[in-house]
Amino acid sequence: MGRFPHFFSLLPIFSLTVIFLSTTIALPQPTAALPLSTDSRWIVDETGRRVKLSCVNWASHLDAVVAEGLSKQPIDSISKKIVSMGFNCVRLTWPLFLATNDSLANTTIRQSFRNLGLIESIAGFQVNNPSIIDHSLISVFQFIPVNGANWSKLLKPKPK
Repeated sequence: MGRFPHFFSLLPIFSLTVIFLSTTIALPQPTAALPLSTDSRWIVDETGRRVKLSCVNWASHLDAVVAEGLSKQPIDSISKKIVSMGFNCVRLTWPLFLATNDSLANTTIRQSFRNLGLIESIAGFQVNNPSIIDHSLISVFQFIPVNGANWSKLLKPKPK
């Protein structure tokens, strides 16, 4: 009984300290000054200001060789969620066989999912990201940014 009253008297001080620290910790800021480069060991923006990257992994190395979730949600929805969670960069996991196998690289998303028997995913792409379903795996992989800057180029209809 001797130790508990002492602990409870420190509880308000501890609570105030936690509240103070939680309001002074800065969240990662979006990087607007692109391109990024290096200066010695630092990553800097075009003005020379140091940039702290806060990255998220986005799986794309699995059998379908497409960033996961694109058959479930529109790309804008996914990228907005990534940014809203405080991330300012995305690491797409690189499927090595995409770089070493030209026939796979030139396979479309539709063909890739059909070859894997993932017919439901094809339907999901047609609903959520219909503009990319007939693009090659390598072109889609190269144009998946968080901010959508290059995405609009890819979403233009393919010439027939």
